[in-house]
Amino acid sequence: MKKCIIIFSLIKVFFVIAQEPRQLGSLLYKEVSADIETAPVFARDDAADDICILENKSAPDQSLIISSDKKYGIIVYDLKGDKINEYNLGRINNVDIIPSKSLEHHFIVCGTNRSHNSIDLYLFNESGALVKHLLRTKVKSLKDVYGITFYNGDVNTYLFVSDKKGHVEQWIYNNDESEPKISKLRSLKFSSLVEGIVADEFKAKVYIAQERKGIWEINVSPALPLNRKLIYKKNKFIKPDFEGLTLRDETNGKGQLIASIQGSNGYLVLDRQTLSPSYFFRIIGGETIDGTTETDGIDVSTISTKKFPKGFFIAQDDDNDGLNQNFKIVDWQKIMK
Repeated sequence: MKKCIIIFSLIKVFFVIAQEPRQLGSLLYKEVSADIETAPVFARDDAADDICILENKSAPDQSLIISSDKKYGIIVYDLKGDKINEYNLGRINNVDIIPSKSLEHHFIVCGTNRSHNSIDLYLFNESGALVKHLLRTKVKSLKDVYGITFYNGDVNTYLFVSDKKGHVEQWIYNNDESEPKISKLRSLKFSSLVEGIVADEFKAKVYIAQERKGIWEINVSPALPLNRKLIYKKNKFIKPDFEGLTLRDETNGKGQLIASIQGSNGYLVLDRQTLSPSYFFRIIGGETIDGTTETDGIDVSTISTKKFPKGFFIAQDDDNDGLNQNFKIVDWQKIMK
């Protein structure tokens, strides 16, 4: 009996130690397990890619996850990980979401559609139903559209879209769901592949992940110089590819910029205000849910639900224990406590 107690105590001590932050170079490093996993995507092999979170402010527990299946279209999940809608729309690679400025309880979802080499805009209601396909604009100036994000300014709404050749374009959306239009404002060029892009409306900046190099910052306003800065670059601890980017908005400019790093099989957390790296974490297997590997898309939310009072983080999983790929959800309190 005493032997069993000793063994149990050792296991318990090991488990506690395993959850405590350690070091990865100069970075704090920890491992967390997922709380929820979604049902697998529709298509086989490399199909799941990006996600965006539909935050239901009036009923937080009814918030949703809108994901891309890049061989099929868009899949909508609830916060239990169950599929509630599937839409066969083509090879949607990356997605992003903003609330509609003209229609209450509606959201605009953008996607890069590689079936048509286009920017697509969709109107969803807060129940996760596709109400209308707003527009499909073929992008002749880009080869193989790839990453995309909204910049949801007080006045202007922009789209930033990339391709596999390192080109990034800035477009403007007219915020008119009855007669939707987008038009290109300017083009940027990077020396290699770009996919992950995220906007910071508080700072009027956009962050761009150049997969083999690191993370760039640029000014959003077309009236200003780009002021392009490489804010974080690859090193012996954080190795390419730099993939998905997301921003945790804690209001008044506070929060975190987060990147999925395929070469290091984890997630880099930078302080939003200083852009200094503060944390690195991995999602490992738990009792019933496997961990994540070689993540593409990520997203994060501060919305407070019963299960996630401080919000949650979600990541694509490249290898879902032999099943079709899916997404893993982690309580934010696990990551930053």
